[in-house]
Amino acid sequence: MFKLLIVEDERITRESLETLIPWNELGIGEIKSAKNGQEALEIVKSYTPDILLCDVRMPRMDGIEFSKRLKNIFPKCKIVFISGYAEKEYLLSAIRLNAIDYIEKPLDIEKIKSTMKKVVKIIEFERKEEEEKERLKEHYNESIYYAATQLVQQLLKDHTDYSIFQKYAAEHFLTSTLDVIVGFVDWKAEEDHLDGIVSKEIYNQVLGQDFTSRIAVLFSFLSQNSFVLIYSEKSEIDINKAANILKEVFLQKGEICLMVATSIKASQVKESIENMLKILKKNVFYNGFGNSYTYEDFVDKREQEINFDFEKFEEYLKRDDVKRAKDEIEKLYFWLKSNQGVEIEKVKNIFFEMLLIAYQVGRQRKITQLLDEAGRAKKWREIEQKLTLNQLKEVIYETLDGIFELFTTRGNLNRKVYQIMRFIEENFYDKHLSVQKIANHFYFSPNYLCSMFKKATGKTLNDYITEVRIEKAKQLLKDNSIKLYEIAERVGFGDPNYFSALFKKKVGMTPSEFRERYYV
Repeated sequence: MFKLLIVEDERITRESLETLIPWNELGIGEIKSAKNGQEALEIVKSYTPDILLCDVRMPRMDGIEFSKRLKNIFPKCKIVFISGYAEKEYLLSAIRLNAIDYIEKPLDIEKIKSTMKKVVKIIEFERKEEEEKERLKEHYNESIYYAATQLVQQLLKDHTDYSIFQKYAAEHFLTSTLDVIVGFVDWKAEEDHLDGIVSKEIYNQVLGQDFTSRIAVLFSFLSQNSFVLIYSEKSEIDINKAANILKEVFLQKGEICLMVATSIKASQVKESIENMLKILKKNVFYNGFGNSYTYEDFVDKREQEINFDFEKFEEYLKRDDVKRAKDEIEKLYFWLKSNQGVEIEKVKNIFFEMLLIAYQVGRQRKITQLLDEAGRAKKWREIEQKLTLNQLKEVIYETLDGIFELFTTRGNLNRKVYQIMRFIEENFYDKHLSVQKIANHFYFSPNYLCSMFKKATGKTLNDYITEVRIEKAKQLLKDNSIKLYEIAERVGFGDPNYFSALFKKKVGMTPSEFRERYYV
């Protein structure tokens, strides 16, 4: 049975979660709860949760900050966020924390149960996997392959005892300088990623031709997609032949990209490997796989800023002009390929933003098939895992094609209603904006207009006008220099008191309270 920690500031919600869910049936036998992050931190001093069910927005310490701290203490704890808001910053934070799911309020018991079943299965699988790894580890420790892998991984840790590696180098490499190859691999299939089997095959290939009483080669995977080979200069096989052996081993399993360095001082191996990995990762990202580079001849490109017109991109999407939207992506793609100076994370953030805009346009059209939180989180993780710029572009194209297919084949918001929504978004500041004014603009009777809009969107026209104005007001509240009565005027309310009352009704707090809570 697993342990659960619930962190939720709303008492009724917190107590409902504790009492209404059949936790025992889900494999969860012990539950503790807290009303905010600080209280939860006190609890985890004496309680080790397997699962965290946590609200995102809470007083004193929000769910994101608490989850970061909890991950530092218990990195294996699985996180499920709950929130009444689906904002980009929270979604991205959830992804970076490897949250399993993101459940929106109002909470649905069946959704919570299904999510928890999934989390329990993940934990059970990981524990079985850990047990299996431990079993294999005990056996593998007896071989030189595993011992060498351990040594390389220890070498690259921040606080390793470097004297261990120096001793090994003196005894086995018989030289003070070493050759190093680092590589990235793009596997054809997940099952091809079998560290032990590939490592053993590489050792057999290399040592079969250069076997002495001293093991003069170290090979290790550093992650699922990266590896390093440390090689003695005194070996009878030169570094280029070793590189060819690596290419042959990986040929049937995927594509690789290599960087070779010769005559590296043993005392500088760690720093050199880290630099080589960083450089090679960037080259793989921009130029793809299949290339080989020489570390000594490499000159890094100067960092440059990206300019991408998000407003133009969004406008093309809203006009159903997917070709021009893709043209904007192509311009960015070729600019990045030409310059190659932008850090990978910055590029991925740009593509995250594109996805967010595409999903926002889809949400405005009431296209729901691609827009659940789990689906979005999965797509963002997919972007995070991509190794090349070309792969990244294909993910975006695939997503845009999927959304626009729904627009054309199942678009449950017709073009005229979309034009009405755009008209409201462009004229929300008009104090005289009304059903009658909109009906006159589009040459509809007010009754027909209201009926058509409600049927297509599920909400009344006046509700949508209010919704747009409230969202615009929230944006203006970020600027503390703007008075509340000015904000009311800017979003189309002639009476500041009415604006405040309506804002509280829709948001749950007054404009002043909202500003103080989130932006002061």
